[in-house]
Amino acid sequence: MSASDERTEVADDRARWPVIGHGWAVDHLARALRHGRARHAYLFAGPGRIGKTRLALAFAAALNCTGPEPPCGECRACKLTLKRAHPDVMILEAAREGGTLKIDEVRDLQQILALRPYEARYRVAILRNFHQATPAAEDALLKTLEEPAPSTVLLITADSTDRLLPTIVSRCQTLHLRPLPIETVRAALERERGVDPAMARELAQLSGGRIGWALAACEDPAERATRDEAITLLITALQGTRHERFALVERLANDKPALLIWLGYWLGFWRDVLLAACNSRAPLTNIDHDDTIRDLAARAGHEAALRALDATRRTISALDRNVNIRLALEVLMLDYPPAHA
Repeated sequence: MSASDERTEVADDRARWPVIGHGWAVDHLARALRHGRARHAYLFAGPGRIGKTRLALAFAAALNCTGPEPPCGECRACKLTLKRAHPDVMILEAAREGGTLKIDEVRDLQQILALRPYEARYRVAILRNFHQATPAAEDALLKTLEEPAPSTVLLITADSTDRLLPTIVSRCQTLHLRPLPIETVRAALERERGVDPAMARELAQLSGGRIGWALAACEDPAERATRDEAITLLITALQGTRHERFALVERLANDKPALLIWLGYWLGFWRDVLLAACNSRAPLTNIDHDDTIRDLAARAGHEAALRALDATRRTISALDRNVNIRLALEVLMLDYPPAHA
């Protein structure tokens, strides 16, 4: 195949797959299908709401597509898969956001995967946010990864490979997805949802390149409201005394699922502070708090911003291990810079 033909083929794949951005990942998966080298297990890792599930569904459709160029989007397999209604494509996730995925749920899935596909070429299991699985559930999945049925493909999504057992990661083909360019997100909001250009620009910036969040936020005001609440809580804590911070901990510690969501937004805030402290030209995500971020960066400096960013990451990981929530938050508040330097 000539270089020109290969470029045309790659462009056709990207246009055909129902995925926004992540072109290199689409190229990798499409090439594996063309050459019959699809693996039995893939791990799509990257920040929450970045498009991992959408990519997994597109790949599941391509695996079972009956059209000439998978995924065609028109055959029964493609249509049912993309609607999350195909009998041979299962999606397993925690019952609620921030909840846990338990061993019994993984065992139930394994019983289904042991059967032959009902109508498709493969039985495909999409295990969403598997970093929320209990240790026992992770151990249970290892058996399927070690002894996969020839007609089974596992597609695992997680916020980070660090939050999974190394033995699970080593048995998967891992694709690390990165935030999309802000312009890509903006254009997608206008094209796919008909969002007003000014609103599309604002949501794209606030998304930090997370296309899933941007799409959800333009449809459900609660998404934006949750983000606004999280950033307001953080700023309130940073402006308070130690006593006031610990009083806030009492409130936050009572809702672990919501806390994990808030901590995710806090990560983005501290990234902005670090960028500002380092005089980076990279655009800030939380543009509606530009002045607060730059004032904090000037006062605390890049070392304090980096410590706060690392401390937030450690707290998220600690909560995955079911540590004492109140204690973890108190330690986090002590790691954050004081109200007055």
